[in-house]
Amino acid sequence: MNFIDRAFDNNLHGDDFLQAMADIYSESEVRQVLNQYPQFVKDIVLIIDYDTAIQMEGLDEVIYGSLEEELPEILQALNNCGAGFEADILRKAKAMTQEKFEEKYADLYNELAINNDYDGFWDLVRSYIDASLQT
Repeated sequence: MNFIDRAFDNNLHGDDFLQAMADIYSESEVRQVLNQYPQFVKDIVLIIDYDTAIQMEGLDEVIYGSLEEELPEILQALNNCGAGFEADILRKAKAMTQEKFEEKYADLYNELAINNDYDGFWDLVRSYIDASLQT
């Protein structure tokens, strides 16, 4: 039984479910079976990865670094949870040439939820979890 199974078995919701998904970093082999779970579970893991990359490495890690290949899925996950505003910033950044991206980096970074309504961003994620668990 992995952390996702335990979250479902324990009937976790909202922030408790979200916090349980952070165990992806201690049980990373679960990434191989994420497709066996409802889409919202994979979305939450992608959003956690996105947030971690933004905080630890910056926006360039998402646009040109280790998460570049997952960017389309991250964009979809952000849209799915109602954070289309965040996805739009990432799309705008990705559409730029690398030179233009570097020039506009500070402006783009300052638009992100981490620098604005970070609590509101996570409220959207928690609401998405609760709505997904009710279906």
